[in-house]
Amino acid sequence: MTVSWIDTHNHFWVCDEENRLQKRLEEAIRVGLVQMLICAGCVSHFDRVRDLAHRFHCGYALGLHPLYIQNDWQHDLLILEKKIQENLSDPFFVAIGECGLDASSENTTPLEIQEKVFSSQLKLAFRNSLSVSMHGRGALDHVSKWLRRIPVKGVLHAFNGSESQAQTFLNLGVKLGYGGAMTYEGSKRIRKILSELPKEAWVLETDAPDIPSEKARQNNPLNPKSFPSDIAYYGQVASILRKESIEAVSTQTIENSLKVFPRFQNIFHEIKIS
Repeated sequence: MTVSWIDTHNHFWVCDEENRLQKRLEEAIRVGLVQMLICAGCVSHFDRVRDLAHRFHCGYALGLHPLYIQNDWQHDLLILEKKIQENLSDPFFVAIGECGLDASSENTTPLEIQEKVFSSQLKLAFRNSLSVSMHGRGALDHVSKWLRRIPVKGVLHAFNGSESQAQTFLNLGVKLGYGGAMTYEGSKRIRKILSELPKEAWVLETDAPDIPSEKARQNNPLNPKSFPSDIAYYGQVASILRKESIEAVSTQTIENSLKVFPRFQNIFHEIKIS
């Protein structure tokens, strides 16, 4: 059986210099990457992300990240809505994202404003039958509150919550994204939850170039990064934690990815990433 992987969340356009992106993708394909979702975070990313998705034959998502909310966020929402309508017929357009909430000290945007931007994106997703790729650092309960009000399909990217929060999202039909954070021996809660999740509840992601693995941090402590090629390593770690074969993890995570992002099926079965 061929071991293949879908990276459900990355920011590939900032992984490396422009002339090295093709090499980075080829490295990932060699270890089994068959599709990926490149996520935008602000309006200035939209065209770049779309162009790269068409260049490499992969999925892309358009959204407003809570760390990049501008003073003219209402105008940005109008631009997002326009771009969604323009690209609904594009087979590479998969989802809205990265969107969500961030209550960390890094974010200076008031949560009230973040919630207005996030809820507006959920409404756009609901109206256009789109899935969402969501951020929820320090704000998982607020994210789930909005998902109760506006039910959409999606992934809670880089899940780092409690068992009860995990169950809340599963009850809402949201899958949980796992990547570099689960490779750390000290990430006991993350690893324990992943080891016990129902098989249909989770997907793999790299968040490249962010959330590097423990191995990447050891190899390059001054500037650790993740890349799409790390998806195979994350699959191996997940297979160990879940005590499942690598083939079973590959098959299940691809199935889960296609279910939570139905528009991925438009390209997964017909167009080869390259």
